[in-house]
Amino acid sequence: MRAWRFSRLMLALLLVLLAVVAVTLLSTAYLGSRQALLERTQQDHAQYRRILERVVATRFAGIRRYSQGIAERAELVSALSEGSPQRVDGVLEGLLDDGQASHIDALVVERDDQRHRVVSASLLVPSLPLDALSRMPAPLERWTTLNTRWQGEPYSLLRLILPIVEPSLGRVVGRLHAFVVLDDGFWLTHELQGLFAARAVALGVDGRPVDARLAAEVAVTPAALVDRDDPITFMPEGILHGYSLQIGDSDTYRAALLLPDDDFLALRDTYLDSLMYAALLVVVVGVGAMVLLRRLAARSLDDLVRYAEAVPESGTAKPFRGGRFQEFNRVGRAFETMLQRIRERDKYLDGIIQHAPDLIFVKDRQDRYRLVNDRYAWAVHGTPSALVGTRVTDRLDETVAAQATRTDRHLIENGEPVQYHASLPTPDGTRHYLVTKFPILDDRGEAYLIGGVATDVTDLRQTQEQLQLAQQVFAETAEAIIVLDARHRALLTNRAFAEMSARPAAHATGVIRDFLLHHPEVARALADERRWQGQCEFMTGEGERLPVLVSAASLPSEDECRRHMLLFSDISSLKVVEQRLERLAWYDSLTGLANRSLFTLRLDEALQGEASLSVLFIDLDRFKDINDRYGHPLGDELLRQVADRLRTCTQARDTVARFGGDGFAVLLQGVGQEAPAMAIAQRILDALSEPYELGVARCFSSASLGIALAPSQEASAEMLIRYADQAMYEAKAQGRQRAMVFEPAIDERHQVRLRMEAGLHHALAAGDELFVCFQPRFDISGDRVVGAEALLRWQSPTRGLVPPSTFIPLAEHSGLIVELGRFVLGEACRQAAAWAEAGCAIPVSVNLSPRQLHADDLIRDIHAAIRQAGLSPRMLELELTETHVMDNIDRVLPVLHQIRAMGVGLAIDDFGTGYSSLAYLKRLPIELLKIDRSFLADVPGDADDEILLAAIINMAHNLGFRVLAEGVETERQRRFLAERGCDELQGFLLGRPQSPEQLMATLRRVSGVPGSRI
Repeated sequence: MRAWRFSRLMLALLLVLLAVVAVTLLSTAYLGSRQALLERTQQDHAQYRRILERVVATRFAGIRRYSQGIAERAELVSALSEGSPQRVDGVLEGLLDDGQASHIDALVVERDDQRHRVVSASLLVPSLPLDALSRMPAPLERWTTLNTRWQGEPYSLLRLILPIVEPSLGRVVGRLHAFVVLDDGFWLTHELQGLFAARAVALGVDGRPVDARLAAEVAVTPAALVDRDDPITFMPEGILHGYSLQIGDSDTYRAALLLPDDDFLALRDTYLDSLMYAALLVVVVGVGAMVLLRRLAARSLDDLVRYAEAVPESGTAKPFRGGRFQEFNRVGRAFETMLQRIRERDKYLDGIIQHAPDLIFVKDRQDRYRLVNDRYAWAVHGTPSALVGTRVTDRLDETVAAQATRTDRHLIENGEPVQYHASLPTPDGTRHYLVTKFPILDDRGEAYLIGGVATDVTDLRQTQEQLQLAQQVFAETAEAIIVLDARHRALLTNRAFAEMSARPAAHATGVIRDFLLHHPEVARALADERRWQGQCEFMTGEGERLPVLVSAASLPSEDECRRHMLLFSDISSLKVVEQRLERLAWYDSLTGLANRSLFTLRLDEALQGEASLSVLFIDLDRFKDINDRYGHPLGDELLRQVADRLRTCTQARDTVARFGGDGFAVLLQGVGQEAPAMAIAQRILDALSEPYELGVARCFSSASLGIALAPSQEASAEMLIRYADQAMYEAKAQGRQRAMVFEPAIDERHQVRLRMEAGLHHALAAGDELFVCFQPRFDISGDRVVGAEALLRWQSPTRGLVPPSTFIPLAEHSGLIVELGRFVLGEACRQAAAWAEAGCAIPVSVNLSPRQLHADDLIRDIHAAIRQAGLSPRMLELELTETHVMDNIDRVLPVLHQIRAMGVGLAIDDFGTGYSSLAYLKRLPIELLKIDRSFLADVPGDADDEILLAAIINMAHNLGFRVLAEGVETERQRRFLAERGCDELQGFLLGRPQSPEQLMATLRRVSGVPGSRI
């Protein structure tokens, strides 16, 4: 709160008192005089009204008399009676030049539909539509108002209509219209200004000023004068008198007179002068009184001030010596007593603050320390004197300071103490404190300081955390725990013990005593105070026997009371897991059959004891197609049904196993001859060829089966399984759905395939055994090479030139076909780019295998081959087999569209050998159909083949495809195809597969001799 000097306050009060008295007296006199002047003004207003009404009535009565005299003139009556317009105009001419007509602006004489008018020369707007105005109806011999607009400006007129009567007959021969224009230059405002000596005169109607006359020094607008309803208005320019005027039946007009108010001005000036003199007198009297008062009280007040300023910050204050006035002496002694009490209380508080083990601090709202004890200063690495006046954020780290600021804001907003936990890096390491903050209020009840006490709870917190952790571990551990006293009474149990025993905690004593009764070895260990561990059975409250692992021990105690702890671990799930693991280790989880490990074990045992036995290896035919078509869940169901059928086809002593995927094996004990083994195998094949009911689908499948006999083949278990597997693959190679008995020749062929596969791997790695030759494609005339097909060849160092029909199926089976296809694609693109650079650009076609078409890297391989060779994509064409495309149309169609989007061409190879659907065929983004060579073998000559060829060519052309015939070997075949509209041909007739150099020579020879045949 702001402090005031006593002398100044007394001076201010005295001046205010004197000023109030002076203003009150002067204001009373001023208000009385003003009221007298106001009453006189009202009397003047009434007198001015009478004068105004008399002037207006006199002037308009004169206008009426003059107009009546014109209407009674004999010349005018005679002219109107005769109906002579010239005479009427002659009579009217010059009438308004008379001085008596100076207040009339226009006259109109009306007879029937004829009107004659005369206009005063003083009329400012002589072109007003007087004829039209005279036609407007109005009562006779009464003044009426006419409001009109002419050329966008409003005008207000007064009209008087008088009848013109023939005296002899009393007949009305016409009417006289007298017009007085009130706008701009109206004579009435001029006369009023001169009569009243007004500063401003204005005449208005409906708030619109009609006419006004203003003195030069008047800044008021005419609209402001007439737009007031009060009869008297005091304005800075003078006194405004307002009057309502009505002439006859006219509208009510507002007349405003602005008259000077010299009396009021004189009264105001006198009042202001009096106020100035009164103020001067008040100041003089107040200063004098203040000087006197100050001289009387100054010394006593100064003694009090000096005593208060001399109070030391510590120690005892000196006694107050007293002064001249008793009142000031009482204040001084009271102040002395108060200082002694404050000093005594400060001693108590200082002792408590400095010797308390807690951290104590006080800070202001600007976050500056005002007081800290030694303990707090130690905690923040400082001293009390160094901390006072510094900011909290300068002493605490960022996290603790932010926490302190946040709690300070909450404390100030709510006005209530707050508690929170904080951690400080003290000289003894990080300590945890419970901080309590409270507001320190001023006399208005507002918090101006913040006090705080921080209690070190580091040790307590660690102890509590350890106890809570131990309690949580005890309560939440999965093992059942119970603590007993010396008499085997339950002192403490956890939740797991209640769940295991299925009894409430109150019955724990009975449960544990029953357990110890059935397991005396545990009771003896407790009595001997030794540790014990072992497997036991625990009887639950529901009568179930649980296998448990029990650990018993005696707990150390400082008193004489003995306590024991028993821990029970439920191992029933471990038992189940052991059984499950054992089954998973030996049995197939899908079918429940023995797995390969159990089958091999039993086969080894049988080979050691049985005189004869057989091993059957079974593989389902085209099981992948079933999985792809119906999905893996239905495929799994089919495998389970296969397992059931295999069980029905064998005896209990036989072993049926699933080796994984769609492979099964059967161990026939006591069957060592080919005939009974083949009989059982055929029974199995027949059973597996029966239809399968899969719930939502009914499908068919078959199997291929291989047989290995013992002891005709002296071998181990693994060898018998391998022999049966090789025999099964031999059965698949010979047409599937059949059984084959293993022979040594089968193993020899298998070994040959393995060696050839190894050689193919070596050829891919070496890079000098594989090469690409090209068979040219011609237009149907045979005159022009239109492309070339890339064909892979393998020149083995040990086998010589290996036919493609030998190593291509092997590559398909082993998966090497993808690497071979990538090699052919790269070589073909490189060679096509070389031909193009040599000026003999032709497109090259490359065959894609089914495995390549499904490879994830196909698109990337095509991109890489084209980019590395620098070949235009339109110079590359990829050939696809008809059967694979049609069987997998939904899977391959997106890939084909990606290839076409690259600009690479597509062709269907070996067309006619599969089962093409025309609906699928038209969806393919292909450009070329290659008719299989088998259709040309008997053409020409075979009518059926000729019809088929013609139909294929027509269909392809209708679908927008080009047609190429493969295997053309005779001229008659070429002519036949040309007659049927075939586009291209390929075969030994015109070109065999050849090296790139030979094909280059052919291209140059053909291009060098246009139209020549090869």
